[in-house]
Amino acid sequence: MKFSINKESAIGIIGEYTNILKDNPVKPSLAGLFIQAKNNQVVFKGANTEIELIRYANCEIESEGQVLIKPALLLEYIKLVEEENINFEKKDGYLIVNNAEFSILDDNTYPELTEIIPIVVATENTVKFTMLLEKVKFLTNSSGNADTLFNSIKMIFQDNVLELVSTDSYRLIYMKKALNNTINRDILVPGDSIAVIYKIFKDLDEEFSLATSDDRLILTWKDAYFSCKLLSLAFPDFRPLINNSSHDKRFEFNKEDLNSSLKKVISVTKNSNDSKNVATFNFKGNQLVISGVSANAKINQKVNMIKTGEDLKLGMNCKYIKEFIDNVDKNIIVEATNSSSMLKITEEGNENYIYLIMPVNIRV
Repeated sequence: MKFSINKESAIGIIGEYTNILKDNPVKPSLAGLFIQAKNNQVVFKGANTEIELIRYANCEIESEGQVLIKPALLLEYIKLVEEENINFEKKDGYLIVNNAEFSILDDNTYPELTEIIPIVVATENTVKFTMLLEKVKFLTNSSGNADTLFNSIKMIFQDNVLELVSTDSYRLIYMKKALNNTINRDILVPGDSIAVIYKIFKDLDEEFSLATSDDRLILTWKDAYFSCKLLSLAFPDFRPLINNSSHDKRFEFNKEDLNSSLKKVISVTKNSNDSKNVATFNFKGNQLVISGVSANAKINQKVNMIKTGEDLKLGMNCKYIKEFIDNVDKNIIVEATNSSSMLKITEEGNENYIYLIMPVNIRV
């Protein structure tokens, strides 16, 4: 095998596989990037137990062949090469890349990756899709919960609308966006797969197709095929929660003012052994007082607000609130009922992006 590829193309393609390929003691070949030069085209393949990624590149091929290699060190070296083109040659049991020689894996045991051609659900731009994921993915795996249900995003394609929902059992994030879809379908995507999709898409600006089979999500874009397993778990019925209209207290804040105060309180409470990032929130009169404490410090922060309804005092995780605020641009609306009921947080004038969070039991 011998071919040449543009340096930037090689870095972009191989870099995508470093997010997928991990050491696998059961199937060692899955730790490797499979590279095949054939029919005037180079095919890159990588997979773990959940995800498959296939990339195609038009290259100058002198001789056909294939090789299996761990990508991390290879990528590190290619980034340091000064030439514009990277030369790959498999020779005497090694992969020679420009002036370096790399050990290779046994490619005879590499599994066959077959591209599925399913029905396309929707098409979208990678940049726009990444922006949607950014607003909900912060909640996946946030609590370190090993339960895959609480490290996933539910996608609902229905009547030209896409709904994204995620929960970690303490809180729930919901987003709705117009999107032309060809069929109605609900899917549950693992958080780890979402993280890989996000890392790949955030550096792209391409149109892509989103499709599903019985148990897989399939994304295709220019010279690329991505597939991941879907979860078959039952997602909680979230609609009664986001449609709850029984809140009788409403508090409105300037985003920057609230965010600034939360940062200061987190600087103290992040060092608390008993209740990390937890503070007391006292909604009283026209001000919110946020009080935090750790072993070595105390802090009180006041934030002006517009209040409707009675005063309220409760405990909340400051970091949880800040994660939502970092994803909005306008004023923050907090709706509540009492100190033990779930709070609803939204952006002013936007009921298509809803955040629900449970208070924390503290002495108030």
